[in-house]
Amino acid sequence: MNTDRRGFLRTAALGSAGALLGAHSRATDRKLLIVLFGGGTRSSEAIDDPERRYIPRLRDEMVPRGTLFSNMRVEGKVVHPNSAGSIVTGHWEWDDLDWSRPVAHPTVFEVYRRARGTPDTSAWAFVYASILAKAGESLAPGYGAQYSANVVEPPTIPRATAEEMDRLLRHAASLGSPEAELEASSEAARLARSTSRIATGGLRSEAARAFFDAEYEAWRNGEGTTSHDAFLTDRAIACMKAFAPSVMLVAFGEIDCAHYGSWSRYVEAIRRTDELTWRLWRATEELPEYRDRTLMLILPDHGRELERPGGMGFIHHSDFYTGEGADEGCRRVWMLALGPGVASARRLDQPIPITATAATGLEYLGLQASAGAEASVLSLTV
Repeated sequence: MNTDRRGFLRTAALGSAGALLGAHSRATDRKLLIVLFGGGTRSSEAIDDPERRYIPRLRDEMVPRGTLFSNMRVEGKVVHPNSAGSIVTGHWEWDDLDWSRPVAHPTVFEVYRRARGTPDTSAWAFVYASILAKAGESLAPGYGAQYSANVVEPPTIPRATAEEMDRLLRHAASLGSPEAELEASSEAARLARSTSRIATGGLRSEAARAFFDAEYEAWRNGEGTTSHDAFLTDRAIACMKAFAPSVMLVAFGEIDCAHYGSWSRYVEAIRRTDELTWRLWRATEELPEYRDRTLMLILPDHGRELERPGGMGFIHHSDFYTGEGADEGCRRVWMLALGPGVASARRLDQPIPITATAATGLEYLGLQASAGAEASVLSLTV
């Protein structure tokens, strides 16, 4: 987005968005929830599908309630951490692939905590893998770990467990018995829970660690799905009930199973992400601390390649090192905004960088993104 466009949006936001904010709760009472429909989702399997078969919750219940930006642009590297980090700062982050260091610019978590003087439990990032572990803090002077989010990662399992699970499932499949496959799946889930490990280095306080220890122990002793994205959803909702954080990110990632080349797994992961996103939205509708005061911004981290002769199509999302293959399927995504004062059933087709997300969320909270960040588009939702 050029400088003139950025300035125009900022000026417009002072008027119409200011009226929106004044009509509802005070800025200090508002909540921001950013959900990354992550793992790389092409628009052709989401908002551009005429029937929107794989996103029924968004199609039937959420899109009609919000403003849909249909042409969000991924202008940086089409890689999960680079895109996610850029979304939460408003700047294109990590020109390289060194995700071991924090992002360069202040994150939405840090901006909020420093401005409001709130404890670490007011800001949380639930991320699907360790490659996003540094997305909650920055290297910016005056920010950093003291203002960062608590970062929650899902459990991992040892290689030996993964191999044993694979053996169990393959053997059951060879028997041709549905009962044997169900029994093997149950045993595989039990193995995954009992041998799992969890990273806690992203938790910032004793209160955060105590909460997460209890949540993890309950999961290990429970039953049901071992989906990483479901784990994040359950923990995020529990966190909303326990601490009512004002700034949250939930970064899903199981759609990236497309790399294995299975179309059915890819679209099933989109359906699951749709359902989990809906659960988070329902929590903001039902919990008193969030009802009528939460702006929810939902967007993919990036897309996937288009189908073309000699290309890899949905299986891939460009070469990590060279950028080759980063086509329109990778770079054009969407964002849905839901919340108080946001226009219902509105669709906007102009190109907007995904980096506009940070300033949009912060403006709703009555704050500004760091200097040079992409402009807010909050005024366009009114």
